[in-house]
Amino acid sequence: MNRSIETCCIATAGPAPRAERTGFAVAAHRAVHRAGVLLMAGVEILQVWRERALQRAQLESLDDRMLADIGVGRAEVTREADKPFWKP
Repeated sequence: MNRSIETCCIATAGPAPRAERTGFAVAAHRAVHRAGVLLMAGVEILQVWRERALQRAQLESLDDRMLADIGVGRAEVTREADKPFWKP
């Protein structure tokens, strides 16, 4: 969502020409644009957290033979799996 405020629009009819925009309309449009950007950032971080939790659960489900194949010990797996999902 890297579009500028001048090129994005809330209404389906398209943005009003610059000369027709009032100060309030521009400020409101910017506020909505920023809210959308923040919302997208929040969605992205939730996706990262979910993926991290799933990967840790999968790692924890591997047996000792599989862990030996990838060069990881059970203690390392336990330490990683015990981390909260929000910690990298």
